[in-house]
Amino acid sequence: MRTYITSDEHYGHANIIKFSNRPFANTDEMTRVLIEKHNAKVPAGTGSLTIHLGDMFWHTLSIAECLTIMSKLNGLHAYVLGNHEENMENEFLRSMFLSVADMKVINWNKHKIVLCHYAMRVWDKSHTGSWMLYGHSHGDLPEQGLSFDVGVDCHNYEPWSMEEIEAKMADLKQHHVIPKDKIFPFTELGQQGQ
Repeated sequence: MRTYITSDEHYGHANIIKFSNRPFANTDEMTRVLIEKHNAKVPAGTGSLTIHLGDMFWHTLSIAECLTIMSKLNGLHAYVLGNHEENMENEFLRSMFLSVADMKVINWNKHKIVLCHYAMRVWDKSHTGSWMLYGHSHGDLPEQGLSFDVGVDCHNYEPWSMEEIEAKMADLKQHHVIPKDKIFPFTELGQQGQ
């Protein structure tokens, strides 16, 4: 199954056009372009999965409008919760996703990848080369280590393919994380250093 990752579409959010300097006249144009760009990248059918890292739908959209958008997007979908998730409380909308979680860890091409709406400075296995993908910051947060913002504002308003993510990670440098044995140099739990 081909996998794609994206975040922060903000369907229905008029002010995000101004806040993130998006090149759309209104939310209708933004919705149309986001769907077109998604479908140009992600093949139709069940052979592809897009993982959305939160803030997909703005609270002003009705559940029917959210479902209409979902019905137009190619592929299967999974969801990692963000901070604007009022519509995701609807069980029928949630059922449109293969999974809904606060955070997700996947393995792809021998890479462990931590997925969260929010950026982390360190994450599981970050000291041994695992990756971290996030959204929320709309491209305003500097990259750190093997992590970056996969939101639509950072990638021509389309999802990232795993191959694109892998190519970008090849240009990033792992940041230094102090190993646990340097922080806790005790041979046994409870033993005090001199």
